[in-house]
Amino acid sequence: MGISMAKRLDKVEDLPSLPHTLHKVLEGLDSVSASAKTLEGIIREDPVLTAKILKMANSPFYGVQGEVSSIAKAVVILGFEEVRGLVIGLSLTGTFGGDLGVEEFDAQSLWLHSIGVAKTAHMLATHINGCVPDELFTAGIVHDLGRFLLCLYFPSEYKAILEQKRQSGQPLFKVEESCGLSHAEAGAYLAKKWALSDMLVNVVRYHHHPGSAGSYSMPASIVFLADELCHKLKIGWDAKGEIGAVLVPRALGLAPETIKKIARKIKKEKESIEASWSKVLSG
Repeated sequence: MGISMAKRLDKVEDLPSLPHTLHKVLEGLDSVSASAKTLEGIIREDPVLTAKILKMANSPFYGVQGEVSSIAKAVVILGFEEVRGLVIGLSLTGTFGGDLGVEEFDAQSLWLHSIGVAKTAHMLATHINGCVPDELFTAGIVHDLGRFLLCLYFPSEYKAILEQKRQSGQPLFKVEESCGLSHAEAGAYLAKKWALSDMLVNVVRYHHHPGSAGSYSMPASIVFLADELCHKLKIGWDAKGEIGAVLVPRALGLAPETIKKIARKIKKEKESIEASWSKVLSG
């Protein structure tokens, strides 16, 4: 990480801490023996999260017949992995919300994009040996954490970067890097401060440059491709036309038809994803 970025963030006294519920989920559900009962217990300790999970479970996106009135029923109907993903997503969206202070970004659209990337990364990971889809879902959710930090703690400089991006026509992440204010580096700083796994820290740092991620180049490549696809499909915040042809890292070894199939599935679910999550994020 660039020293200047780290030093600047070191001086920020009110950086958010890792949400308690998210910490318990990542710590307690990282083994194959983790049970639905463990997940239910973690959720029940957080009344606000419980209400949001039930609200999501009863949304049209899932098409459940009858009311889902308990977390236990939600886990049975939606499945362990889906509810775990909801917990991670909702825990994080509760940490960064409201007005970000930069006109070009709002928290809801940024989170909708990250949720789309998470779901796409999960789908991609199911087609690649050695990858754990749940871990890639988490990586997708956190990949753009740095954008929130830049908006909240460096608003004037970020506005100048956005203006430079408009004038130059360069991708935003490249303008950030040239100005020493990379959202990927900022996000990696926070991920490390939160003691997230080395994989997550490196995916956040290198999701625009997966070839530089060393032993984590595969998960970084998955999130890179998921990010590209979601920008192309304009899920949540989009890059204002930056994406032309979708770039596919060779390291993934995925057949073009597999990628097209996943893109079609995400495109089909886009409206439901945005409608269901928007309702919760704005509530």
